[in-house]
Amino acid sequence: MKSTIRLAIILCALWVLLSGHFSILLLSLGAASVALVLWLDWRMDEIDHEQFHIPVSTDLFMFIVRLSRLVVMSNIDVCLRIYGIRKATPTFREIPLPFDNPLSQVIYANAVTLTPGTVSMVVEKDTLLIHSISAEGAQDLADGNMSDIIPRIKQSDVRIVAPRNKRKTL
Repeated sequence: MKSTIRLAIILCALWVLLSGHFSILLLSLGAASVALVLWLDWRMDEIDHEQFHIPVSTDLFMFIVRLSRLVVMSNIDVCLRIYGIRKATPTFREIPLPFDNPLSQVIYANAVTLTPGTVSMVVEKDTLLIHSISAEGAQDLADGNMSDIIPRIKQSDVRIVAPRNKRKTL
């Protein structure tokens, strides 16, 4: 209950801060938006009773730094391809997943999608189908450049946390 009230206060303050208007229409739309987000939060808590706790470490920090660097470099590459300085050669490619741990596989697939110019399409047990704006980008992924930055998470490091509170479903 405390977290719901805290979330409602933060969302209301953010709405007022970002809108900067105090008309009845906008305040009522803000209240409706906050109510919708609170309802979605409640539903998500009901649906997803498992939460993963990943220990914060220097590996996680370095992953964020390296991923940010890759995102910036990929942004530059995509811009060069959009402006025609480099040729865009869109391609689909199936690349092997270098991880056995499902959580590491999800982090890897999301990192590929976060990087401009590449999208994870299908994640299977040991392969990942990606779409890339360039054949070079797909080859970089196949060579393992992205997998090198993913933190090595052992299954023993991940623990499932019980839900915040137990509510009855409707």
